[in-house]
Amino acid sequence: MLEKATEWLSNHAPKIVEALQEPASTDKINELEILVGKNLPESFWTLYQTYNGINPDMFANFAYGMPFISIEQTISQITKFELSNDKTNLNYSDDGIKAGYSFGKLRVPIGDDSGTCLICVDLDPDINGTYGQVILIDYEHNVALKLADSVENYIDKFTSDLLSGKYSLQEDALEDGVHWLQPESEIDPGNWFSSPTWQNVPGHNCS
Repeated sequence: MLEKATEWLSNHAPKIVEALQEPASTDKINELEILVGKNLPESFWTLYQTYNGINPDMFANFAYGMPFISIEQTISQITKFELSNDKTNLNYSDDGIKAGYSFGKLRVPIGDDSGTCLICVDLDPDINGTYGQVILIDYEHNVALKLADSVENYIDKFTSDLLSGKYSLQEDALEDGVHWLQPESEIDPGNWFSSPTWQNVPGHNCS
């Protein structure tokens, strides 16, 4: 499905494709695996052996309207944690996500809005969760939302939403010659507080 997403982007947002980086090296993925102390899911490997995120020097984004970060950026973020996690309880977490902390070494970031949210591969799910599930962490409000059961499912959803017209190109960015994906409100977890999809989350303000 990633090939179909790339094909759509090539036709509608080629500047995003230009920003996608060459595959990550096996050594770097292994370094990350050693750092977290657990096996990374096969679909994680597949994604990063296709593209090593988006060039951080280029203004572009990816699934759910967030930049897709490189293995090097992921390693840098996780390395900053001296302890296994921040021990900051989540105010809300979807079923299957442990609520005892917001961010830690076993929540491996793959998307970062450089503001309030990370998209992570969760290697420490709760009893009803799935190893390798993809979650969004809003660390400003300490909210965690489940986006997909796996990285493969995450990419499949992204592709399906692209092909069904649930993404557009942000007008302000187009005026500046930039291709920036804008997800519809119903699929935009970064703005969960005003999306009809996440009305069950405390703090939601969509009428």
